[in-house]
Amino acid sequence: MSVDLDVLRWLSEHRTPTLTTMARWAMDVGASPAVMVAVGVVGVIVVVAKRWWWQAVTVAVSGVGALVVASVVKQTVQRERPSGDLVVVQVGGLSMPSTIAAMTAAVVVAAYLVLPWSVGHRRWTAGVLAVVVLLIGVAMVYLGAHWPTDVLVGWAVGAGVGWAVVRLTLVALRAETGELPR
Repeated sequence: MSVDLDVLRWLSEHRTPTLTTMARWAMDVGASPAVMVAVGVVGVIVVVAKRWWWQAVTVAVSGVGALVVASVVKQTVQRERPSGDLVVVQVGGLSMPSTIAAMTAAVVVAAYLVLPWSVGHRRWTAGVLAVVVLLIGVAMVYLGAHWPTDVLVGWAVGAGVGWAVVRLTLVALRAETGELPR
């Protein structure tokens, strides 16, 4: 039997109303257009106030890039989502990789790498960002919206895209100015 099926079966046998409510909330946070707009508005305010133009573009391109790459991989793999008694929420569409997992990982990796976190806050920030990405991914598996490997591959795609966009941005900025941005 597959690990994916074993994990989803185990989760379906151990679901509780409280955990299901919490998982739905976490999934909604990761996939909600309203939350994305709110985060975007706060992001624009911070970008304007701090003048973090290149950082904002880098993070945004990372998120969009992860969406595009995940969508292409999804169309290539053509994996069906879990079904039947394994599922709490019906999502529709293809499953591998998780687009939300890819986008959240890309945005978090890019934000962590390009924003000027203070030395004292860097480790704490990494932990908080990792927990957010982890909770959203685990919630999607718990609810049966994705197979576990969908989320793992989504995280890998997103982290790779986020890292690559940051590296390309830094190379372009160095070529333009002769030094790395602060």
